[in-house]
Parts: sequence; C-alpha cells; structure tokens
Amino acid sequence: MFNNMTPKQAMFGGAITALIMGGFIVLSRFGVRDVFNEADLTLFRYLSGLILLPLFLRLDLKTLGGIGWQRAIVLTICAGWPFNLFIMNGFNYAPAAHGAVFGPGTMPMFTAILSWIVLDDRPGVYRLSGLIAITAGLLMMGWGGFLESPPGAWIGDLYFLGGAALWAGFTVAVRRWGIDPAEAVAVVGVLSLVSFIPVYSTFYENVFLTAGLADLSLQIFYHGFLVGIVGVLFFAGGIQVLGPTKIALFISLVPVFGTLMGIPILNELPGRLETLGIIIVVLGMLAAMGVRPGMIFNGR
Repeated sequence: MFNNMTPKQAMFGGAITALIMGGFIVLSRFGVRDVFNEADLTLFRYLSGLILLPLFLRLDLKTLGGIGWQRAIVLTICAGWPFNLFIMNGFNYAPAAHGAVFGPGTMPMFTAILSWIVLDDRPGVYRLSGLIAITAGLLMMGWGGFLESPPGAWIGDLYFLGGAALWAGFTVAVRRWGIDPAEAVAVVGVLSLVSFIPVYSTFYENVFLTAGLADLSLQIFYHGFLVGIVGVLFFAGGIQVLGPTKIALFISLVPVFGTLMGIPILNELPGRLETLGIIIVVLGMLAAMGVRPGMIFNGR
C-alpha cells in the first residue's frame, strides 16, 4: 500500500502526518512535560517496535531485506531515538515557539539542501522563494516566544536544528536507497527500541512506576501508534512518490495545525500576526511544491 501510493494519496498522507504531529503540540501544552521527560516520551514513541516486530522478523536478518545493517544504523540514528531526544531535549532550554521554527520549520530547508547535494535535485527560484516564505511565516507565528526567550534558549535551538537535520537525512536516504517505506519504519522502530531500552534503564527513572495509568495509556497510544507508526508510514511512503523535498514540506504545517487545533481544544485564538504567519506558511508551501497561481485559476 505505502509503496504504491498515487500522488494524491501521498499528499493526503503528508497532511495526515502533519495533523498527527500538530496534535502532539496541543497534547504537550496540556502539561505533559510536568509528568514525563524527554526520555519517557522517546521510549513511548519507539514502543512501536513491539507492533512492528512481526514485520521486522519477516526480513532476512543478515541483510534486513536488502537494506543492510550499515544503512539500517544510519536510518535509526536519523529517525530513531537519537533524533527524538534531540527534539525533546530542545524544549528543556527553549520555548515551543522556537521548536516550531527551528524544528519542523527548518526540515524542508535541510531536506532541500541534502537533496541538492545527494540527489542533484536543485531547487528553482520559485521553489526557493516558497521555502523562504515558509520560514518567514513560522517566524511570525512564533514571534511572541522569541520576544520572551529565556537565557540559554540558543542551546535548545541547536538541538532543534540538529533534529531537523537528522530527519532530513532520513528523508533523503530512503529515496536515495529506494527503501520500502514499511520496512524502513519497522527497522527504525525495532532497532530503536532494542538499543534505547538499555540507555533508558541505566540513566533514567522508570516512569511506569510513577505515572498514572490514564497518562501512560494516552501517551503510549499517541506517540507509539499515531506518531511512531501511522504518521511515519504515511511520510515514508510519500518520499518515493513526491520526492524528499516535497514530502518534507508537509512538516512545515505542523505548527499551523497545532495552532488551529488549539482553537477548539484549548480555546486559544491566534493573533493577527500568527494568522498572517499561517497564511504565508500555506502559500509558501504551495509555491515550494511548484503550484503557481495560474494552475489554481485554471483548475490544474
């Protein structure tokens, strides 16, 4: 299914991924980080490896279905627990506004740069202007958080940038190596779970002994299933259909969806600057995907 999607299905999948990740932002704003730390949330996300284990075991363990162990390790570093810890650690130093801009906001730019270097996919002027517009729009959305930045926020920004660069590496690698999306997700999920459990048990307190059942169930379902399986599968499937640069653009919609979902759930209305930023992000994404005004008015 994920290896034979049509362009429309791939775009729908990219939007679903952004919606799921936007929901994570809303979920986090309920005070999740008062209960769980970055390692807990990372563990929850890669518990998806338990569900993906049957698919993993169907692969030839010597070659991992042709992926190869060296490539599997690269994919796990780029999209596994090292990536997730980078992003989650950023929130220990910088506010959510920084995470929106330096995390999802820079992923399309990093992906475009890597695609140019690795795949010789040089962005044209129109697409480049769209990427710049996305960044400008996200800066407008997070302006309030930038004005109130705490000391040391730059450390969090570096974590976010590092995470964005790692995810871009995963995106380009899947396309460059022609890896089956489901197999890539299974390999990353299982290898992350197996390698992170010793790290977690050695350096962090066991959250299952302290957190409530309701909190644990919600977080495991959202991170482990929706984010770790559904969202990543749709995203990885879209890499082969749309290409790494275009599918990565959907990640720029994460803060947009998070803001819009916050209206009915959190009763938080975006201000004028945030609203304008949302409009610019959407227009910038369309431009970066090659959609020109004439295509819209002519119905193409």
